[in-house]
Amino acid sequence: MKRRVVAALLVTGMMAGLLSGCGSKDSGSGDSGSGGSGKGEKLNLWMPTFASADGEITDEEFWTEKVKTFGEENDCEVSVEIVPWDSYEEKYLTGTTSDDGPDVGYMYMEMFYDYIDMGALVDVDQYFSDEEKENYIYYNLGNIQGGQYALPVVVGNPRILAANMDILKEVGVEKVPATWDELVSACEAVKEKKPDVAPLIQDWGSPHYGSLNEIYWPYFWSAGGEIVDADGNLTIDTDAGLEATQFLQGLREDGILPDSCTSNDDTVEAFKNGSAAMVVIASSNLLKCDGVNWDFEPVLQGPKDAKTFVAADSLVMFEKCGNKELAAKLMKYITSSEVMSDFHKRVSEQPPISKDEEYSGDERYANLFTDYADNFQSLPVFKGASSMYDTLFKNLQSMMLGEMTPEEVLKETTDYYDTNLK
Repeated sequence: MKRRVVAALLVTGMMAGLLSGCGSKDSGSGDSGSGGSGKGEKLNLWMPTFASADGEITDEEFWTEKVKTFGEENDCEVSVEIVPWDSYEEKYLTGTTSDDGPDVGYMYMEMFYDYIDMGALVDVDQYFSDEEKENYIYYNLGNIQGGQYALPVVVGNPRILAANMDILKEVGVEKVPATWDELVSACEAVKEKKPDVAPLIQDWGSPHYGSLNEIYWPYFWSAGGEIVDADGNLTIDTDAGLEATQFLQGLREDGILPDSCTSNDDTVEAFKNGSAAMVVIASSNLLKCDGVNWDFEPVLQGPKDAKTFVAADSLVMFEKCGNKELAAKLMKYITSSEVMSDFHKRVSEQPPISKDEEYSGDERYANLFTDYADNFQSLPVFKGASSMYDTLFKNLQSMMLGEMTPEEVLKETTDYYDTNLK
């Protein structure tokens, strides 16, 4: 039986609450507070999880260490809360309506439209000098819906095809596949000669639609698909969308994707322990696979294009923050070359976001962000994005379980969006 999914909608009353109250309960009032001086005030900073579970430092430890220095220099107190990915949007929706919500937070593109539409975010452009703007490599990516509502902080982490070269060479494949056809051919070789190894692993058992960034959008874009048009209309139900969706269904039906993929939510571990030969993975996560003789292909050539997902996540300031000058100083401090360089070395290896920070990452990625910049694509900002992605993901999961066809996935997701979200 087909499963029709009703995605959770934003609650208007809760969103309206974003415009009142403040996480900085002890802050002064007014647009710029006391000119950026702390004077014993408090700021709440919300950040996501980046550090690996077996890493030398946790996200909370890292940011607490950093904001302690900021607090001492600015005579203020910064409280850090680390928000887990699996409940990220729900946490923001409820937390930002409370007195203890964030003054400065971290958002990905899917979240922006609703918060901007409700007037919950600050256009921060006035707090940055021309010299500061020029130093940021990706400052213009923060200009969304007509305002500088975002300060890009993590731009990178592209999803790349990683391969265990010991496994591939054992089955007669000498290089990482670079096209859809090569991927299928390599997978068939693994399936035939090493039946105990999954040729390709995807996390269709993940609870969050963020997995689409690895398991769907790269194929969708490479087939020539566009998520929305210039007017914000949903355009996934097209020949290109169908070609990509059928391709993924075919991987499942042909046994290239194992039965376990529908319950799997940890592709990194499967690749690390050798139970999967290939995986599309975030570049930073691949570096955690030290025990694997791996190589990678930055992007797979599809029928029409060669595209893959790249993050363009940003810091934001909430309108209800009482001391916006101080919050802007915190945003500048977090994105400074000193802090970011340490973050990229100790927590999550990413390319620099400012011109005064040198690249210090893995040498195997030295040319990744320059040679393939045109192949990287981030998600668009449009109304109801999160709910649409959630609906699409759940319908795709149903397809992988044999409960929906590719045509039904695209049509029913589009109908739901047009009826309830658009």
